[in-house]
Amino acid sequence: MKERLFFALWPDLNVRQAIKEQTQRVTQGINGKIMPEENWHITLAFIGEVDKPTKQCMQQVAATVQGERFDLSLDKIAYWPKPRILWLGATKTPEALENLVNNLTMGLEDCGYSPDPRPFKPHLTLMRKAARVKSLPAVAPIAWSVEDFCLVRSTIGARYQVIARWEL
Repeated sequence: MKERLFFALWPDLNVRQAIKEQTQRVTQGINGKIMPEENWHITLAFIGEVDKPTKQCMQQVAATVQGERFDLSLDKIAYWPKPRILWLGATKTPEALENLVNNLTMGLEDCGYSPDPRPFKPHLTLMRKAARVKSLPAVAPIAWSVEDFCLVRSTIGARYQVIARWEL
């Protein structure tokens, strides 16, 4: 049986509440599909459908990834027109986050993973199928002390379930 998986940063309840407070007024005025707050995350590596041996390989790799804890400032709301996504992200990517993504993706290649060729841009999807947005308000920076990363299963109906966690 195959599972649809991805590695991600998963915000705690305090960070989720801060995101909600900062972004709710913005998303209310835009037509589109608002992402449920329990699904908010920053994808580190989207894996897709994998079998059990590949999943086990990836979990073994994740357990060996060396990473440092870091502070991430979510300080920018933006819109990507082609996929019609409204997102919250960081204007500066901490070096520790870049290293985590690089170390993780390099290790996952041994399990058959092909990394996304686009540069990593830390973002959290707020809305899909969003109507075109011409201007967006500034947001107060949301501080997130990242202490771990996780493996997440995506199930029917876009429900996400954290199935493993690794401390940094």
